[in-house]
Amino acid sequence: MARKNLRQQTALKTKLRLTFIATTAAISGLVVLLIVVFNLTKKEEGRAATSMTYKQSTTFQDTSGVLRGSINQKVIGVVVETSGKGTPVKINSFTFSAAGTSIPIEQNIENARLWYTGNDPEFSIQQIVGTTIPAINDKPFVFSASQTLLPGKNFFWLTFDVFTNANSTPGTVDAMCKEIRIGAISYLPVVVDPIGKRFVQSNIPFYSMGNFSLGKVNSWNSKRDGSGMSPRQMNEVRNSYFIQSGHRMISSTGSNLQTLVIEKGGELRITSPLRLNAIYVAFGGVVQMDTSINNFYSFNEFYMDNGAMYIHNSTGWFPGLKNRLSPKSTQLFFKYGSNTFRPEINFGNLVLDAADVSSIDLGGKVEQIQGDFEIRKTGKDLSGIFFTGNNLLNINGSFIQMGGLFFGANNGNLSCSVAQDFILKGGEFYDAKMDKTNQKAALKMHVKEDVILLSGIFTTDRSATSEFIMSGSGTSRWIQKPLCKANLGNVTVANKHVLQIKGEIFGNISKGSTFQISDGAELYCEKVVVNGEGEFVLENNTMLAIGHPEGIYSSGSKGNIQTEKRTFNSGATYYYYLNSNPQETGIFQTQPKQNVIGKLVVNKAGTSQVLNLSQNLVLESPCMISLGDIRSNGFELKVKEVISTAKLN
Repeated sequence: MARKNLRQQTALKTKLRLTFIATTAAISGLVVLLIVVFNLTKKEEGRAATSMTYKQSTTFQDTSGVLRGSINQKVIGVVVETSGKGTPVKINSFTFSAAGTSIPIEQNIENARLWYTGNDPEFSIQQIVGTTIPAINDKPFVFSASQTLLPGKNFFWLTFDVFTNANSTPGTVDAMCKEIRIGAISYLPVVVDPIGKRFVQSNIPFYSMGNFSLGKVNSWNSKRDGSGMSPRQMNEVRNSYFIQSGHRMISSTGSNLQTLVIEKGGELRITSPLRLNAIYVAFGGVVQMDTSINNFYSFNEFYMDNGAMYIHNSTGWFPGLKNRLSPKSTQLFFKYGSNTFRPEINFGNLVLDAADVSSIDLGGKVEQIQGDFEIRKTGKDLSGIFFTGNNLLNINGSFIQMGGLFFGANNGNLSCSVAQDFILKGGEFYDAKMDKTNQKAALKMHVKEDVILLSGIFTTDRSATSEFIMSGSGTSRWIQKPLCKANLGNVTVANKHVLQIKGEIFGNISKGSTFQISDGAELYCEKVVVNGEGEFVLENNTMLAIGHPEGIYSSGSKGNIQTEKRTFNSGATYYYYLNSNPQETGIFQTQPKQNVIGKLVVNKAGTSQVLNLSQNLVLESPCMISLGDIRSNGFELKVKEVISTAKLN
């Protein structure tokens, strides 16, 4: 959708074409000259977008310990930053050195790989750049990249595989970036060799031999290909166990082990209590807990990489005492109990998919979700989730509900912040849990990106003090389908936020509730009607974009805004757009100055399309016309000031 708000337009170099209509009218005994601005065409905004250019690059170091026998271990990251959004930059090659790694290098590491995660600063092994370099020594090695860059910061990651018998007394793994080549030009990162290195642990690695029982010595071998030896005893302190890709193992007899690694494509199912000092689940690895633990933590340290999966299929505790769950790891709950969750766990993607559980109070138990919060099932009948008391819930990804019941706040206030989208595909979402024991409850939910209501029930009017806030300085969309029944309480578009109503409908503003466009915010209605028994409030220094052919009215069932009560501020900008032809301004009263509007902008879909005045209006700023025209239709448009080209430059 082509659009410019008035603040953006006045910053452009614009050619001013005025048509003057001089009339006389008696207003309080005075003769007034009415000047109507009929067209303000946009000048070409400048040259085409500049080509993307290389800005700078730098490197950073992973300094955590590394296990002997481990694969795809990130050593350094490289950030390549671009400026401009035109023709993309393409990197031809990267040159690295393994300097700082224990010597001889070729006996400690192998299989150098380079990975790309775009603008995402989180490491994962989804997109490889170039090909694997199997043999690494003290000479520089080159990845032929041919990688197209995105605008802004681009993240690359160098990984090594560590030999089974790598030096560990002590042993180190390290690297530096010596060159980045774009075309014929060679660039040097600001930091070539970041401070630090990874120290190799003195573990003795063993590798899974197939789909066997985890607790048996014959299930493991000191060589990945099975040509080595089995461990003498499973629970020796230095032993570490790697479940290889394609192997599905089961722990059914219980055991005490030091270290376990589930590699990409490996799976572990735990049906009897397994105690581990440390467990690492790599990208693409899966661990499932089928047994309930209620008197000790199964894992002293629980590490999950981005792209790793944990499945909780019991009513017992979450197994890790100390948890390091990466933002894009996933914790999926098929079952849970009253003691499963606890507040110190920073989840990655938290998914509730429990078909046969009771309602659960998450108040004081779930506070931080680094990725998405997804609700699929919350049990049978009226089972659901709610938060008792005063709680904070921070979701750094999206809130996604596909089924189940979310009851919101209970006997207190729930403040929920969603950094990305709110998506309702099914189920029932409520702001507050209202029952006989409930005395006071309210939800204050901040959503920074899109609201997508496809199906289900969306209710935010149970509490008179609940508030659904579109916040942040970005632009978001409200997309609602008729299959979703939405009863809205207080809805606020916060300062600096731009909300675009898309789709077919907008939820009803309930009686006693307010849809408020706050100072500095913008609302684009398209042709969607905002209605209900509540109130619509357009504050000062806001913008209302009107796409309905009837414009807006202060009363009656016509135009974009049809709530029971409507307040239009005289200091707001009224922006008429889309392809309705002719389009009416509508008849609306403004406050505190009647029939006065701050700014009028016309940006129709074509030059021949017109906006008809439906009442007399006084403009406190110039009339801006990008596309289309205005017809007086027998009414008067009085402009207090006519700006010149010089003032626009």
